[in-house]
Parts: sequence; structure tokens; C-alpha cells
Amino acid sequence: MKSISLLRYQEESKTLSLVSRVRLNSCLSVSDRDKNLFVYMYLPEAKESFGGMRLLRRADFNAGAHISTLWRMPCRGALDSISKKALTWDNKQISWFATLDGGIGLLLPMPEKTYRRLLMLQNALNTLLPHYAGLNPKAYRMMHCDRRSLQNAVRNVLDGDLLSKYLYLSTMERSELAKKIGTTQDIILDDLLEIDRVTAHF
Repeated sequence: MKSISLLRYQEESKTLSLVSRVRLNSCLSVSDRDKNLFVYMYLPEAKESFGGMRLLRRADFNAGAHISTLWRMPCRGALDSISKKALTWDNKQISWFATLDGGIGLLLPMPEKTYRRLLMLQNALNTLLPHYAGLNPKAYRMMHCDRRSLQNAVRNVLDGDLLSKYLYLSTMERSELAKKIGTTQDIILDDLLEIDRVTAHF
């Protein structure tokens, strides 16, 4: 109810100090009562953070259910091998979350190039595929808010459920869709399999 605060514990002096906080009334928590999930970053060098005194929202989306808990785990890519591709996931962590209706989801930081490619794929799938009851997945994942907010939605989150539908298309459909966004189906399949590999903890 008091917004989000980032605190730092200094062991030498045994003190707990405020590093940064989110502007009051911008949201209730990282996961709020409207089933939204927000991602904030501590960026003291950014002008709008007022020297790091304000956390900046970098992503938001609607999870579709109330989130009850969040926990972090290291990506498997850094643990399993020492290949060049595995180094991409070095020091990266997955944020898992559990919902009150029994669902489990995750947030995974993506390399910029991969994110841009999969975002184009997501936009193409959004218009190409028929959706259940004609509902739009893009609109469903947008931040929902009953109260007036002074901040625009940031998005910046890919919908893994929608992207996974690419795997169920025929080879011809996959090839045409990949060509449409300026890549090949092998690159897209490699991206999706890499995401599956680094998050395969269970």
C-alpha cells in the first residue's frame, strides 16, 4: 500500500538505508490487485530517475490471475556448458511466479536482438492466427487498471504462450511467416528452443 522501496543493508555498519522508491500511487505492488505484473529498474544515470531516487518502470503486462509469490533461479544456460551461447545467460536469472488459480509463469531477460526478432514474430502471429472466441491476446496482456494512472503502459514483455504456437504451424506456414519478418524458421526455432533450454528446471 506504500508503493515499492529498494533498500540496501550494509553489514559493516549494520544499517538499512533507502536507495530508491517508486512514486506513490503509481501502483500497489510489483504485482497488483488488477493482476498486473510490473518490472522496475534501478537506473541512477537516467535523468528521469532523479539520480536513482525513483525506480523506473521498464515493463508491464497482465498475468490474467492474481500472483501470490515470486522467486528467482539462475538460468540453466550458464550452469550446463561453457559454450559461447551459454555465456549469454551467465549471471542471468529467471523470475518465476505462482498464481492463486494454480498457474506458474516466468519472466526471462532476453538479449535485445532476440527480443526484437520474437517481437516481430509475436505481432505477425497476433494477426495470422485465429484466436479463441475471436479474443485478441495483445489486448489481453495489456496492463489493466480501474484507477486513472499518470503513467503510460510500457509493455516490453513477450507473450510466451502466443510464441509457442509457432511450433504447431506447418513447415510451409513457419517458413512463410519467418520470411515475412525477414528471418528463417531455423533461427526462430533456435531462439524458442534456447528459451526452453535455459528455463528447463522442472
